[in-house]
Order: sequence, then structure tokens, then C-alpha cells
Amino acid sequence: MKDRKVFVVDDLRYTIEYLRQRMHATALKKGVSHPNVLMVSKILDGAIYKFYRLELIQRAKWENNTW
Repeated sequence: MKDRKVFVVDDLRYTIEYLRQRMHATALKKGVSHPNVLMVSKILDGAIYKFYRLELIQRAKWENNTW
């Protein structure tokens, strides 16, 4: 089960980096207030939220030795 969680965290890291680069490139081409930039920003926010939520859950389990 640990291995699966590692893959999820790694996938989220990849997704976050991809979305960050996509948002930056779109902002350079279309401007920071373009709807496409805002859409990618919202998706990026969701991915970051999931990432930190998983990290907090893993940390809590580690501290409580509930692996």
C-alpha cells in the first residue's frame, strides 16, 4: 500500500510541475488575466491542495505509527 501512495504523490508532483509550466507559458502568450490562465490556475490549485493533503495524512500516520 505504501508503494501506491508514493506513486500518487509522484504523479501529483509531475502534474503540478506540468500545470505550472503550462500556466506560465499561457500567461506569457495571452496575459495573466486570460480565462485560460485562470482555468489552469484553478486546476493547479486543486492539485496542490491534494498534494498537501496527502502529505499531511502521511505525516500524521508517521507520527502516530499507524502505517
